[in-house]
Amino acid sequence: HSTLWPRTQDGMNLVDSVLNTPREEDTPAAAAFVATGGGEDDNAMDDGSIQVRTMEVPRWLSTPEVTKFLVGKGKGKQLEEEYESTVTITGAGSGTKDPRSPGYHLPHLLVTMGGSDVRQLGRLRRALEDLMVEYIIENTPEQEESANPPPSLGRLLYNLGLSSANASPKTKDHTPDRTVLARSHFPIYLHTKRDTNTDGGRHNLITKKVWMNVVELPQDNSSQEYHGRFLASKSLMSYYRNHFHCRVDIYGVWGDVEQLMCAPYVLITSEEKVNVDKCIQYIEHRIREHEDKFGFSRQGGRRVLRGEKTEP
Repeated sequence: HSTLWPRTQDGMNLVDSVLNTPREEDTPAAAAFVATGGGEDDNAMDDGSIQVRTMEVPRWLSTPEVTKFLVGKGKGKQLEEEYESTVTITGAGSGTKDPRSPGYHLPHLLVTMGGSDVRQLGRLRRALEDLMVEYIIENTPEQEESANPPPSLGRLLYNLGLSSANASPKTKDHTPDRTVLARSHFPIYLHTKRDTNTDGGRHNLITKKVWMNVVELPQDNSSQEYHGRFLASKSLMSYYRNHFHCRVDIYGVWGDVEQLMCAPYVLITSEEKVNVDKCIQYIEHRIREHEDKFGFSRQGGRRVLRGEKTEP
């Protein structure tokens, strides 16, 4: 279906203003606020004004199959009716042919949601997130340990947490690899067992939020094999848990690389943000030692840490 893209007073496309994060002097403040806005209680806004939210799908999940899973076979229309909103998917993997559509040039899928009720847009985002989680569960062989989630799930939940935080007008820090509040990946029943106490609507998945971050693993340049087992000795795992109060999961180095949809990675989660940030510092330094010793590197390069070069 075609969507009418709301425009700002100067004719700028609202979705573009969200994506490009224009400087204050570039866009009327009110328009930028409506575009990204969380401001349900903003009195200056006309009731019924169109709100726009965006959700970025990670590049490794940006495929025609995922687009079809989200909105194919009438699912898109069903979501639009249920949440009284519009859903448009653009970017690589969307099949969009119109170069004027916002996000057309992106190397990943971009979901744009529009509607006058921000609560409904929030519910729509959640429904789309649930579908992506479902896609990963359906397309990964079942785990031997019944509580374990599919290896790609943590990375998806981190990406979704980051995208959601970036879309909020309250977010001041837009560092791409920062620690964010996200849905917990563990245990798997959080993503399969429905909550029966609902308000008459669809049965929602139970939500548990944790602070989360992801670290890339180094790769042997000649064999292309990823290294991560050096981070998983019994003493280190106990150190992460007891000293940093973090759960650390390492994916893609246990012969499970075939089950991964994304590159191998380390997932760090905790109840407190400061714990994750400290644990990342520690893990990053262990990875650097390993890289120096074996001459390995990471695709994204070394992570820039706060207070660089000070060992924890």
